[in-house]
Amino acid sequence: MVTSRGAHQERSRERREALLRAAIELIAQSGTRAVTHRAVSARAGLPPAAAGYYFQTAQELIEQALRFHVRERSATLAALIESIAQAAKTARELGERVVEALIRGQSGVSVAQYEVYLEATRNPALREVVQESMSAFEQVAAGHLERLGVREPAQAAKAFVAIADGFALHRMASPLPYDEDFDLMVKTLAGMILAHRMDRAALDRLLG
Repeated sequence: MVTSRGAHQERSRERREALLRAAIELIAQSGTRAVTHRAVSARAGLPPAAAGYYFQTAQELIEQALRFHVRERSATLAALIESIAQAAKTARELGERVVEALIRGQSGVSVAQYEVYLEATRNPALREVVQESMSAFEQVAAGHLERLGVREPAQAAKAFVAIADGFALHRMASPLPYDEDFDLMVKTLAGMILAHRMDRAALDRLLG
């Protein structure tokens, strides 16, 4: 049986999430400067004072929205990679299916995420939450990279996320034909994985 207090708490949670999603939509559409209490409340279809009730400042709202978005995207990415890993029969198939999912946007990459990354270069207060978001994605990647035999999977995961983010940014600004994008990304990630599977001496010999 749901009590009146429980129902109130559920409505409050739903309102807060609606505001966070509205903030992410505004960031994706117009950047972080578009995030005001009034604008976010209107976007969420709530009274003008709603956002101010849950978040004292626009800065707090932006930070909480990014954290919320990252948690959702990390969960999506983890579930996606896990399902791919279970179905793939070889490391090559695993890599190709991951790349295909990233290109088709199944990992939940959004413009809002990169808007906040850019804003963090001007606003030191956002750097901590950006670092948290990057760390969350790296943790998802690290376990699967370890299964592929890479040395120091935590370091390899940093490279994986940087490559995936770089390709995603180019894809948003100047998309390549699918086949070309797929081929370039597979080769780039394969090269990174091979380099991280080699010991230092072998890598130094390869680099001449």
